[in-house]
Amino acid sequence: MDILDINLKCYGGLEKFYGRIVTVECPEDNSKLKELIHQEGNMNVIFVQGFGNRNVALLGDQLASKAIENNWSGIIVNGCVRDIEILRNLKIGIFAIGACPKKSLKDNKGKLGSDFVINDVKIFNGHWVYCDLNGILLSEDNKL
Repeated sequence: MDILDINLKCYGGLEKFYGRIVTVECPEDNSKLKELIHQEGNMNVIFVQGFGNRNVALLGDQLASKAIENNWSGIIVNGCVRDIEILRNLKIGIFAIGACPKKSLKDNKGKLGSDFVINDVKIFNGHWVYCDLNGILLSEDNKL
């Protein structure tokens, strides 16, 4: 197991969640995240590589609500979210580095299903993640 050493805050109504990782890269553009959220989640966790960017929000209340409808367990954002007063009342796990009021671009930029590195830890599409207020653990297979 690996520990993801990144300072994320809990913004969703669930403080602990886990599931198989489905990755998406979002360079100041949440088009690919929206595309992914509209698919059946099967209680998996979306891991958004927002490259630590604080210029725009990649997730807001509308996409988070759609993620609940489509059975996603949680969303981890290496970037920002918005509508935090609403997110905290939604029954989904959401961790992000911060909040930003500005909406992201909608230019269909980004990539689904890619592996990436955050603080020397490799995030693999298809591996497992376990999140709670103590931190984030990553594993090649399901440990529960």
